[in-house]
Amino acid sequence: MMKPPMFHGGIEPLKAEAWVLGIEKLFEVSPCTEADKVQLVAFTFEDDARRWWMLVRDENKEFTWAHFLEIFYEKHFPQCVWDRKVSEFMELKYENKLVAEYEAQFTNLAPFTPHMVDTGYKKTRQSEGGLHDPILDKINVLKLPTYIDVLDRALVAEGNVANRKQKFEWMGRI
Repeated sequence: MMKPPMFHGGIEPLKAEAWVLGIEKLFEVSPCTEADKVQLVAFTFEDDARRWWMLVRDENKEFTWAHFLEIFYEKHFPQCVWDRKVSEFMELKYENKLVAEYEAQFTNLAPFTPHMVDTGYKKTRQSEGGLHDPILDKINVLKLPTYIDVLDRALVAEGNVANRKQKFEWMGRI
């Protein structure tokens, strides 16, 4: 049996999110009922989280995992922080990042805007839209069908743009 991640509480949204991801990863390899999930997470609470849980568990006798997440996020991931992450996602642009850096930010922020990436088409177009113009010009004309296709072609285009720039710089020194 794998050891579940412990949670100490506090208003640290990214730690709370990382804890939830760790717990859900555990559920993937150890399937359990909704009630078992809630009992397991209660076991991982320490300090402030344990005190919070003791207050809310008596008010909510029939917990489902979805209901638990709702009250957990209400407490540990305030709406203002969530809203900030949505804004970051909507304003995410390639700018001076590498495609890999852009993709990592896209992947980290996408869960905060599920309505914008809830289909393959939306996710693909959204990821394409933040790319840097020299790369976007080469990618969007292809109307690639999947997010992975866009990522793959963007990485190739980024390499081509970098190689061309290096070649022109080298030729300028002659």
